[in-house]
Amino acid sequence: MNIYKNLSQSLLAAVLFCSTLSLQAQTDKNIPSVDVQTTARREVMPDELTLSITIRESDYKGKTSLQEKQQELIRVLKSNKVNYEDDLTIREMGSTAAFKFFSKNPTPRSEATYFLKLYDAATMQKVVQDLEDKKITNIDLVQTRYTKAEELKVELGVEAAKKAKVEASALANAVGQSIGKAISINSWMSNNAPRPQIYRVAMNDAKCEGAGAMAEEPTPNVTGIVYTVNLSAKFELK
Repeated sequence: MNIYKNLSQSLLAAVLFCSTLSLQAQTDKNIPSVDVQTTARREVMPDELTLSITIRESDYKGKTSLQEKQQELIRVLKSNKVNYEDDLTIREMGSTAAFKFFSKNPTPRSEATYFLKLYDAATMQKVVQDLEDKKITNIDLVQTRYTKAEELKVELGVEAAKKAKVEASALANAVGQSIGKAISINSWMSNNAPRPQIYRVAMNDAKCEGAGAMAEEPTPNVTGIVYTVNLSAKFELK
């Protein structure tokens, strides 16, 4: 009997709760209100850029080994004060492995793809230029990212909410009223992060016509990412 009694009490509480929600929804609909939509946006530069660097012995017609080019790569990174032990990985069996682990357990190969993480465009462009000088030219910019996007979302949300309140107040004043508390606030963020530009300088091979050491393309400019927070708010009218 106690079980049925407790079950009945639980069902009654649930019904009362749902009734309260329904009544609250109806009450909110009847409150005079003003709806506004605002946006806040900001452009930021990526603070994490990932390069893909591929070295093939065949590109050097067998005159230079992969290990020799790898050492040149490391020297370039050292000269640019890049923490290669933490920020350089190598593709190994379909995944990536830390370079410091790989360097202690070298696998004989004639080709390797490395992923290098850098933290500003200026360093990236300097590294790419220095690698070009060493005839390491098969380079792609494969990812750009802004690591503080979540913090930025909060900042832009606050900015948009303040704009919404000012706009709602101005609209209310125009009809001789004022605004009260916010009844609802909804926000969402979007960004226009561009697809990473492909940077590739391919060395000429026997198929290329004419003279020249290599066909060069300019280092890509890293463009900013524009984050936008869209916000809709409803304020009570008084």
